[in-house]
Amino acid sequence: MLVKRNEKHAMRNQFFHKKQQGAALAISLILLVAMTILGVATLNGTRLAEKVSSNAQQKAIVYETAESIINSISTSADFTDRLYASLTSKFDPPPVLQVIDSAEMSEELDQTNLLGTSVDVNVEAEIQFCAEKAQEGSDLSADESADSNIGYHFDVRATSTIDNSRARAEHVLRVEESFPRRGATGDCYTPGT
Repeated sequence: MLVKRNEKHAMRNQFFHKKQQGAALAISLILLVAMTILGVATLNGTRLAEKVSSNAQQKAIVYETAESIINSISTSADFTDRLYASLTSKFDPPPVLQVIDSAEMSEELDQTNLLGTSVDVNVEAEIQFCAEKAQEGSDLSADESADSNIGYHFDVRATSTIDNSRARAEHVLRVEESFPRRGATGDCYTPGT
């Protein structure tokens, strides 16, 4: 009876061995492929998030740079002289490019990260005469103000870019100053149109 039990047990083991040929290997390979696909998808998502973050940082850099240059020009001691100098002709004078003070300012604009990689930021600034208009809050009629000062409108425009990037910002500050009437006309455009 003991012999029959051992034979029965041996037959059962033989039956299971025939049924399980390579099933564990197939399941392991399927799991490995699924985990590889999941890992590659995660890496692509991380790469995309890094690009989005980098673009947002570059956009912030050019925005702040353009605002900084406009602020620098508009608070300079010779600002009124710069405005008047932009009246190069009586009819539709072109924009006058502004010289940004020295290489020191250029170095100040460039950004360097902890790894020593630098971002080269370029800025152009210009002042353009827009129009002669009665000053806001003035109660003079057109006849009365013919010989007096009148409001001159100017655009102080700064455009900031980063080399090897599409990051760009253009900012405009509209300024009104009082000058003697000249009968000048100007043509300013609104950014983004």
